[in-house]
Amino acid sequence: MNPTPPPATPLPPPALPLTKTDRRNRATLKLLFIAALVLLLQIPLQFVNALQQERRGTRASGELAPVASAVDQRRVTAAPGNGRGAAAEAVPTDGVFEAYRMVERALKHSILVLALVFAAFFLFETLAGLRLHAVHYGLVGAAMSLFYLALLALGEVVPPGAAYVGAAVASSALIVAYSAAILRSRGRAGVIAALLASVHGVLYVVLRMESYALLAGTAALFTALAAVMYFTRNIDWHAQDAGGAEVHA
Repeated sequence: MNPTPPPATPLPPPALPLTKTDRRNRATLKLLFIAALVLLLQIPLQFVNALQQERRGTRASGELAPVASAVDQRRVTAAPGNGRGAAAEAVPTDGVFEAYRMVERALKHSILVLALVFAAFFLFETLAGLRLHAVHYGLVGAAMSLFYLALLALGEVVPPGAAYVGAAVASSALIVAYSAAILRSRGRAGVIAALLASVHGVLYVVLRMESYALLAGTAALFTALAAVMYFTRNIDWHAQDAGGAEVHA
């Protein structure tokens, strides 16, 4: 007697094609998502700013012990009326408070920095035909947010310039290493690295040039917008909204 053959495994239903409604405005919806993500990331950045204000106030009141470093030089003053002759009082120099001011001013430009970095990833999606998930953008945004926290932490133990470089390198290294995977190319990750170096370089100049900060920032925005317009000048956005990736020569 022949054994009963096992029942055939049912085939999965064929994937339904995207409807016209599903395909419509795909690029527009991605841009709206990026804008919403930039605004959402302002929430953790506000916590960083609150932490900066708290630590600045605590250090100013003398409750936060200064860290023994090149930044926290100590000044010894004689206490009047002290029978022992002198008393040592540790007073931090302005280096740490300059770092606090740098964090505060950098946070005011966070929306522009995040928007520029996300715009680069969106352009790679559009020009190279890649598909990035919302999680990819979220993790890149988290790495960018850590830049400000690292700037605050390093600013208390090293000079402000070194703190800025250290925070920028740490944050950029995370993003570039991750970009090599999600963009599927080391060359594209190299472009992201160049962009991050330019953004952090311009931001540092803006933070150091108090008198010309607005002028320098405006010039940088014009340059960034001109670059976006140049690289997207031949894109058929109607085809993008319909789910295509047509780029005219």
